[in-house]
Amino acid sequence: MSYTLEQVKNHCKPDDVWVVLHNKVYGITKYLEDHPGGGAILLEVAGTDATDAFEEIGHSDEAREQLEPFYVGDLPAEEQAETVEVYRPTYEHISQAAAVDVHKPSLWTKVLRVVTKLGLAGLIGTAAVTIYQQDLTPQVLQALRNNTSSRNSNGSFWTGAGIASITQLTITCSLGLWLSSKLDVQQEFTHYQPRRAAHSASLIPLRHTTTLASPPILHPQKWRPLTLTQKTELTPNVYRLVFALPNPTDTLPLPIGQHIAVQAQIDSNPISRSYTPISSSTSLGHLILLVKAYPHGKMTTHLASLPIGASLLFRGPKGAMQYSRDSARTINMIAGGTGITPMYQVLRAACTDPLDDTRINLLYANNTENDILLREELDALAREHPDQLNVKYVLSRADDSWNGYRGFVDEGMMRREFSAPGDARKVFLCGPPGMVDAAKKILAGLGWSVPRGSVAKGEDQVFVF
Repeated sequence: MSYTLEQVKNHCKPDDVWVVLHNKVYGITKYLEDHPGGGAILLEVAGTDATDAFEEIGHSDEAREQLEPFYVGDLPAEEQAETVEVYRPTYEHISQAAAVDVHKPSLWTKVLRVVTKLGLAGLIGTAAVTIYQQDLTPQVLQALRNNTSSRNSNGSFWTGAGIASITQLTITCSLGLWLSSKLDVQQEFTHYQPRRAAHSASLIPLRHTTTLASPPILHPQKWRPLTLTQKTELTPNVYRLVFALPNPTDTLPLPIGQHIAVQAQIDSNPISRSYTPISSSTSLGHLILLVKAYPHGKMTTHLASLPIGASLLFRGPKGAMQYSRDSARTINMIAGGTGITPMYQVLRAACTDPLDDTRINLLYANNTENDILLREELDALAREHPDQLNVKYVLSRADDSWNGYRGFVDEGMMRREFSAPGDARKVFLCGPPGMVDAAKKILAGLGWSVPRGSVAKGEDQVFVF
């Protein structure tokens, strides 16, 4: 089931709460009371795309699994936002067991240990006395004893010294064993009572502040005003229009292959048209449109006469196409006039990406050589990437000095310049309706799968911008 952002917006009441997370729609009304952070937090984002807020909190995998029962549908493809990259660190498992044996010994175990240690001390003392009395001392001590005995025949001195030594040895061993029993760690430190009295925690009131988030540069549903700062006439009736973004460091959040809508008040009526900027997504502080003014075109003639400092309304991104380096192995392009702008956006992205090896063949049709738009940029990319980009110009009213294709794009040109139909091969079309219709008929005859509907889909083998 598919729901638009406008439909989701209506579900923003305490008894009817929907949110969008990663382009999926969830009805979370029944979860308000169970939410660990309270239901008020969820009500703040009710009826909106809450993906950024959801990821800023850092929800666990368990929290994501809890969302599954509340899933109700998806956003339509034209309203889906870019995927938010989520960083989830992997934590090393750390044992929660104590580093020492924390089992408290029983009373009988304690008594047995004491008896054993005292018995061992007594055994050492008895052995020492027996050695001395049985005359089993080492030879050095025996010689020393005999030497002294000659001076003191009764040996009273050595007897006293022996008894004192035995007593000292016995006391030392016993004391050592007793101390070792006291220093033997058998319990973790948290077992013991704290030495400092605990105090109840107190809350410190903080002054409530509200941080207003800046609105996005572009929105798929809401119009944003942008001001014209430069206007240059490149060729007769063809203009390069530069509009300033809100901040000098802003970039245009426009996926490759998509376009924007522009609205102006003309004769008190709102008129809107779609355009593909020729500025890249990394251009700072501005977006650039390439517009050709037609005598009966309300929007194009309005743009041609637009003064510096005037503002127009913009919204987007729009479109079913989102180009990536995996979109196709070979792309054949047919462009006419200002229809070169979406083609230029795609081929520039492919040629400037070191990891993109997509092969691109372009047939670009115009009336005269002076009508060729972005020729310097196209020729430069073709020179720098000869194994990736093939550009051929077609002129319907060429002069005698022209060495390229003449007339209209036909079957022979497509056979010579394009790859044959096959897997991972596509054709992109953009230009006047008559040219596009004629090209689709020729492509169908060559074996390409041409869509029947008027609404283009990203997976179409022949995609019409």
